Amino acid sequence: MLRQFAEHAEACMQTARENGYQLDLAAQLLADTVARGGRILLCGAGDTAFWPAYTGSRLSGVLERERPPLPALVLHHDAGWPLLHPAGTAQALPPDLLEQQQQGVAQAIVQQLQQLGQPDDVLWLCSADDAQPFAQQALAVAQSRDIPVLWLHGGDSAMPLLSELDVDILLAQPRGLRLLEQCLLATHVVCDALDRYLLGEEEIS
Repeated sequence: MLRQFAEHAEACMQTARENGYQLDLAAQLLADTVARGGRILLCGAGDTAFWPAYTGSRLSGVLERERPPLPALVLHHDAGWPLLHPAGTAQALPPDLLEQQQQGVAQAIVQQLQQLGQPDDVLWLCSADDAQPFAQQALAVAQSRDIPVLWLHGGDSAMPLLSELDVDILLAQPRGLRLLEQCLLATHVVCDALDRYLLGEEEIS
């Protein structure tokens, strides 16, 4: 049991050391988007399928401080149970069927982004790694429409794929569950910094 706490703490510190500047840039990007009347488009699938709805609820609701709802829009997809739980059933699926489902999810997300995305918006992606089809294709659409991208992910550095307006946050991930924990922690850090940019520093009584 203590091993999990130790792994989590080590991953937290690694993410903080390697991404402190990017996390602040991410909050600035979101704040600038809100200030100019744009929306925060949220996208995740597979391991991170839970993330868009959760993050959207934090942005449109309350993180720790009272503030007006922020314009967050979740890009939905209609995926079957195996794709939403890749650590379980998906591993037993034939590779061609799994690829077909992944491409279906990617297509659904891309269609929404093409229909709804505007240059004043920002796309906030969260993926288990940088090779996920939905993330790769959503990134391509965003770049073609001049939509800035905030990409929170595991895997290898995706910087060569991003433009100078985008923000890349590579998470520490000693094991799969630690990656999901890092997704939530990094999200909370960015949202907290976003509140500070929008509301100012909180007064401590």
